[in-house]
Amino acid sequence: MNLKRTVSLPVLCLLLLSMGACGQSLPEDIADYRSRCVQMNAAAIPPYDGDPHRGTKDVFACNVEAAALRANQRPFADGTIIVKESTRVGEDFPWLVAVARKNGGEWTWAEYTRNFENEDLSKLLVPQSTCTDCHKAVAAADWIYTAYTPR
Repeated sequence: MNLKRTVSLPVLCLLLLSMGACGQSLPEDIADYRSRCVQMNAAAIPPYDGDPHRGTKDVFACNVEAAALRANQRPFADGTIIVKESTRVGEDFPWLVAVARKNGGEWTWAEYTRNFENEDLSKLLVPQSTCTDCHKAVAAADWIYTAYTPR
């Protein structure tokens, strides 16, 4: 029996939802990141060759002391959340939101995406190793690429 032909899209979505995908909006602790958190970059970060988060990016730090952020103190404290949003060329809404949460001295990673502005962001099923493999290049900066830039 061909699974592709027998599983309807709603059933597939329910299966994915049970695994943390398909229609799940941003978690409450980051839903309001643009108004509650501090934008780290003064100017938008442009796309580049090999960019895993294709598009123009803004990065926000949540739950960080303002003085520590301005001083670019690393490592970040437990409870820190870093939110990176990416906007595609020609669009004015984030299509991707990548999240790093620090607990117990370790980062955990999650990504959410959508295709259209009126859609909820859905969690992607991305292994932690995908993020850590990329971010290990900045392990000395506590695994976060973006430094705070004053406005």
